Amino acid sequence: MMAGKTGPPYGSGLIVASLLIFTACAGSGHVVGRVTTLEDGALAGARITIDGLKRHEEITADATGHFDFTDVTPGTYKLKADVPGFVMEMRDDVSVARDATATVDFVLHPACLEEGSYVDGGLTWALQAAEAVVRLRIVGATPPDRWIVNDLCVVGMDHTVTVLSILNMSRDSASIPRTIHIVKDGRMPYAPGDEYIAFLRWEAAIGRYRPIAGPIFMLPVRDDKVAWARTDAPNIHDGDPAGKALASLFALLGSIRAAR
Repeated sequence: MMAGKTGPPYGSGLIVASLLIFTACAGSGHVVGRVTTLEDGALAGARITIDGLKRHEEITADATGHFDFTDVTPGTYKLKADVPGFVMEMRDDVSVARDATATVDFVLHPACLEEGSYVDGGLTWALQAAEAVVRLRIVGATPPDRWIVNDLCVVGMDHTVTVLSILNMSRDSASIPRTIHIVKDGRMPYAPGDEYIAFLRWEAAIGRYRPIAGPIFMLPVRDDKVAWARTDAPNIHDGDPAGKALASLFALLGSIRAAR
């Protein structure tokens, strides 16, 4: 009887393929982490991208802000966390070791308004909207920072100011201290020594005053005289003494209250 031709055992190709897959995966790593916000905790739905070593993949963080990249070949990667309405964050040089887990956490900040667009509602509106009208002198400013005001992120600078006089708007006016802090939107500070008649609103969330309508109702005072370019206050003129301008504003405030 002729002997049959022998060959590789049945299924050996499948076994070899399985061994190759096992060999490729054994020794790979994980990249895990969590995306949160400084103010509100977990940030669900964040898009996390890994890039490097011929791998480019995007996944979505779960409801608790967690994410997990599996079977990551050892090496160095870049990670990016991105959520609409927030400032994107990058992590360079994320090192993944064999059979190890690299942890990368992100804390995202809301995208910030650098400088707003402001509407001049008129002097009557300004006197109604302001919680304090003061003559002040700028002492100094801190570097720009992020401030969360009415659920909006604003880039602004904290200024220390000296209160020189106060428009008597209410019985609480006398409680305003001689030194207060105001936050100006944007990255350009007021100059130390400059004086203004300022229409301010107290922002409890940041514990500071903030000019209403941005720079519109920060009225410069130079050499004890107002630089006035408005037409809705007939009793106040450019070059009037600052004290006279405050007295005219007080008279206008009285007429507004009487009309209510």
